[in-house]
Amino acid sequence: MPIRIAVVATALSAALLAGATPARAECKDLKQFVKDETQGADKFVDMFTFRKNHKGDSVLMLIKDSTQKGRPPKRWLFLHRPDAASEEFCALGRGETFGQHDDVRDAAYSDKFGAPGSGFARCASATATATPDLLLRAWASRELGGGIVLYAQSQSTSGFQFAISDDSDWILIEDPKTEPTTSCFFDRGTDLFTRFNIMASPQ
Repeated sequence: MPIRIAVVATALSAALLAGATPARAECKDLKQFVKDETQGADKFVDMFTFRKNHKGDSVLMLIKDSTQKGRPPKRWLFLHRPDAASEEFCALGRGETFGQHDDVRDAAYSDKFGAPGSGFARCASATATATPDLLLRAWASRELGGGIVLYAQSQSTSGFQFAISDDSDWILIEDPKTEPTTSCFFDRGTDLFTRFNIMASPQ
């Protein structure tokens, strides 16, 4: 299924981002991440930059070995800039499982989520009828009015879900590695910038 790009504005409280970077996270300049990730057989990067006020603090990198359409990426990397004044991004997740969820915006769940201070819970736990990742995904799809939900899973780090509307509104969801029975609101915005088949510039 072709990936369409699209997401709803809301300010994210500083309290949410304060704990967004693991103590031993790998942090460096975005260009350096691209250079390092394309050193081997995987030479190309598709990049999704989730922006607010024309500045992107969260980036999904899909690393692949071919530009052929329909070929899945070999691996993914999710980066976040914890300090808006810095040029450094930190890797919050990386893995090899990437795909697209079915549309669940019509699922009969009434739960709502948001950033700290929004009046809504940030995280969900499993219920008798739904897993926490499904509750967050259904809420995000309802908020955005449809679109797509991509997922990136890992055995060693947190996983993430990327709900994207047809109008480039977006909601990001984290499935924490440290709390495998929980899913949490991570961020949201209205501007998605994409670049495909990026290669590191030769030195």
